[in-house]
Amino acid sequence: MSRVALTIKNAWIALIFQLLYVIIQFFSRNIFLENLGDEFIGTVETLKSILQFLNLSELGIGAAVGFALYKPIYDNNKDKINEIIGYLGFLYKRIGLFILGISILLMLFFPFFFENTTISLTTIIFLFSALLISNLLSYFFAYYVFLLEADQKAYINITIGQSVFILRLGLQCIVLIYLQDVMLWILLELLTPFIYIFLLRKKIRHTYPWLIFNFKITKPIRNNQKDLLKKIKQISFHKLGSFVSNSTDNIIIFSMVNPAMVAFVGNYQMIMNNINLLVSKLFDGTNASVGNLVAENDLKNMLKVFWEFMALRFFIAGCSTILLYIGFDELITLWLGEKYLLSETILIVLIIIFFMLQVRQPIDSFKQAYGLYDDIWSPIAQSIINLTLSIIFVFQYGVLGVFLGTMISQFIIVMLWRPYYVFKYGFKINHGIYWKGFTLHLLYFTIAFFIYYYISKNFSVSSNTNLLSLFWQLLKFGILFFSIYFLILSLFSSGFKDLINRFYNLIIKRFK
Repeated sequence: MSRVALTIKNAWIALIFQLLYVIIQFFSRNIFLENLGDEFIGTVETLKSILQFLNLSELGIGAAVGFALYKPIYDNNKDKINEIIGYLGFLYKRIGLFILGISILLMLFFPFFFENTTISLTTIIFLFSALLISNLLSYFFAYYVFLLEADQKAYINITIGQSVFILRLGLQCIVLIYLQDVMLWILLELLTPFIYIFLLRKKIRHTYPWLIFNFKITKPIRNNQKDLLKKIKQISFHKLGSFVSNSTDNIIIFSMVNPAMVAFVGNYQMIMNNINLLVSKLFDGTNASVGNLVAENDLKNMLKVFWEFMALRFFIAGCSTILLYIGFDELITLWLGEKYLLSETILIVLIIIFFMLQVRQPIDSFKQAYGLYDDIWSPIAQSIINLTLSIIFVFQYGVLGVFLGTMISQFIIVMLWRPYYVFKYGFKINHGIYWKGFTLHLLYFTIAFFIYYYISKNFSVSSNTNLLSLFWQLLKFGILFFSIYFLILSLFSSGFKDLINRFYNLIIKRFK
């Protein structure tokens, strides 16, 4: 199967499963809040953020191994693949034991950290233990997924993983509605990952019968992997920056505002994260495609693909942000009630962060494919800026201040520094090319927005009384902006024109 065909297969399978997951998560969230309460859900999300902090010890091993696998997969070098995956297991099992030890020590401080909550300490410890064990299973048994991802077979992991976790959410809803048993709800968090691991390993054995599951790592092999270990150390700093940007917000809100507010913010984050996931599923397999592209080392082709990705990301980000702004507050009101609404300013800042996350992805994909992680100062700087500004602003602006710190740090490091770094040390061409192309795409979006704004003023906007009426209203405005933006990009963006031609040729080829 061709690189493009595999990318499309990964995308549509991932999209279908993610849509199913979003639908059940949308309804289960309401059931969880009603039966478990704001404080319990806020505590669950804080515990997950703590576990993400502990996962920093993973040190970016997975990302580095993915990068290391592109070349041997391209060359069909099975011995090298076994060596790299075996080394990954060697590292992951030790990291898993380290996380287990630190987690046990951390639980000793739970009586102090959670002293202001009404939830019993026994329940918190049981919940954390369930989440911890679920997390540790991936270190000991599921690290083979990196081979699937690098080999553009991520759809295998998606099919198994999403099926199991959709089942978990469904069972948890049933438990709360009919049994109202919190402990059984937590137990399901613990048990379902075991089903996932069993099915995943069985499928991997079938897909890669030559893969050695208990590969022995000798001293010479460890010496051969010194370059990979160096790359892992570099990525560890980038993991730190990513964690501070994405996971400390809830911890700061929990400790400096109140636990229930984490649940309020979590409702907004859940919707945006699911949209991010839906979009990322569309691009499942593209990282591996970009890795193969870089391995071929054809600069002209790489730049062509880069601008196709950039145009598509701008198009998706533009359409999504418009719909988020139009319908977010009404969705929260219809879904959970006005009680859970946050200020419009917070929504705008979250949408800006969402937009930046989307349009940065082409740079991130090529950065990973090139293995460019030498700039270890940048995630450290991002972390310091983020934490410092978030803590300063939270005293003055509350929850808004936390997200302002995140937005500013991402803009400085991710939006300004990272493109310069990739173009200078990856493509090895003048970074001015990037800024010209990026500015033009930002201009196209701005023009589309103003045209849409003046046309939409003539549309009647009615108050939505249910989710269906909200859906039709968003569809109406969405089609309007989609059409305007699509037309502008088709006329002026060379990357978007190339993308349309690529899909057109693929469709013609498929019909023939």
